[in-house]
Amino acid sequence: MTKATKALALALIAALCLSLLSILAVDALNAALRHRREQLYYHQVLLAAAEFDVPAPLILAVIRTESDFRPRAMSSAGAIGLMQLLPDTFTDVGERLLQESSDDIQIYTPSVNIRYGTCYLSYLYRQFGDWETALAAYNAGEGRVRTWLADKTLSPEGDLLTIPYPETARYVQSVLHALAYYRDKYNF
Repeated sequence: MTKATKALALALIAALCLSLLSILAVDALNAALRHRREQLYYHQVLLAAAEFDVPAPLILAVIRTESDFRPRAMSSAGAIGLMQLLPDTFTDVGERLLQESSDDIQIYTPSVNIRYGTCYLSYLYRQFGDWETALAAYNAGEGRVRTWLADKTLSPEGDLLTIPYPETARYVQSVLHALAYYRDKYNF
């Protein structure tokens, strides 16, 4: 190996090491920022958990999966806020489930978004009887999950054994992974 080849190899290794360090630094910074954002909404999560009898770690897991604790997050489908509520769902939760009126702009208010999203999760749990199916409905829609439950190939015993939408299956697994993290982090 020539001196030039050795120098080039060392330069490439150094560049690779710097790139790896940069990635690790960015990951550490992102984790610190997420923790800070999470702490901003922790009290509101506890209030909503108590009001609607939904486990606080589950709410945290949904928020992390949906918006990564970014209150102004907006999906390509038009879902808004920390819990990524569609405007129609937000209105329906307010009028039908909570029996209160709210201004549509309140969907952007973190405490309201958390409260309405948690109310909706509680409703879905009561409808379907387990959190995994409720999470599938939160992501794919209540009507779609009812169709899956009626399909004996997906739900032979009345329990949703297979989620036919890969996006929804990944969503449920992501929330469950985050749920385990929050149960451990907060000793729930």
